[in-house]
Amino acid sequence: MKESKIFSKETEKSVKEVAQIIRNKAEEFGFIVRYDTDMVNEFRDHGVVVEADFEYHTIMLCIPQKAYNSVKMNHHRASLIMPKQISIFRDNKKNKTIISHLIIGADFLKQILPNDEKIRETLPASCMDVVKLIKEI
Repeated sequence: MKESKIFSKETEKSVKEVAQIIRNKAEEFGFIVRYDTDMVNEFRDHGVVVEADFEYHTIMLCIPQKAYNSVKMNHHRASLIMPKQISIFRDNKKNKTIISHLIIGADFLKQILPNDEKIRETLPASCMDVVKLIKEI
């Protein structure tokens, strides 16, 4: 993937159903679920008054061995390799659940790590694996 962009998909499934599907399918795509956060609870835990019908969930995916090897190769990669986050938001106006993921493309990586050609291949490929997972929902 050359360009960085946000990939989104709409579904009729609930936020909880989508989160469960991702948890169940992550391993098929080589990922572990590192964090699985109900953001409503997170917001409330920090004193935010959240509307009763607000639903927002985030899931952070990781490939531990690949992440370890990548950081070992170039420590500047550390802040880049973990953005495999999936956001799951219920749009009550559309009555749909929106699943989103930020694809980090080679364009962005070339700007910030100009001497690291390998990351321009591996990170976008991992992001595209997340997209494939989302497309199966």
